[in-house]
Amino acid sequence: MTPEMRARTQRTFLGILVGFFALIGLMVATLSWQGRAVRDYAVRVADAVLVTQPSKQLGYTQPCTQALAEPLPRGAEDCTVTVDGGRVTVTVTVQGERQYRITRPE
Repeated sequence: MTPEMRARTQRTFLGILVGFFALIGLMVATLSWQGRAVRDYAVRVADAVLVTQPSKQLGYTQPCTQALAEPLPRGAEDCTVTVDGGRVTVTVTVQGERQYRITRPE
């Protein structure tokens, strides 16, 4: 093996290694951005429900789109609002069966 071949092999290996870590970083950034958008949406839904001043004696569940006239964020599959004793809980399910849950006290 010549020194030129060894140097080319090292450059190729380092390029693959850097590319691998760059892809991992991109994946983490994408999931983080998606999670932030979903959490922000859940907070807006909870605030919209709290504005209606739900009764502490009632408990109910409804889709988020009934509480807030906005479409689900990208990547979200389902969203429900649960009101129980004046406490509002918003649960958003995203791809991969992950869930984000925001709870606001009365």
